[in-house]
Amino acid sequence: MSEFTVEFFGLPRRLSGVKETIVQVADDATLRDVVRGLVEQYPSFVGPLVDPVTFGLREPYFFNIDARFVPRDLEYRPQLGQKLLLLFVEAGG
Repeated sequence: MSEFTVEFFGLPRRLSGVKETIVQVADDATLRDVVRGLVEQYPSFVGPLVDPVTFGLREPYFFNIDARFVPRDLEYRPQLGQKLLLLFVEAGG
């Protein structure tokens, strides 16, 4: 099992009531598996943030890895020690 720290911003933080959490997943887990783990901890994410069928993130939410890059999709396999930030794209000007 691997553990990842996931930091929340915006609606994820409001729905969870916490700034960050730790998610345990299999060693070869993808970000989609991390999303499943988050839904187990925070069922309120289903609907507003997470599609209940695909466990995909709804727009405008996405993961940022170590505040350095955004993976192309949820099939990305995070590496031990990487911090996952659950962010949203702000629109407007």
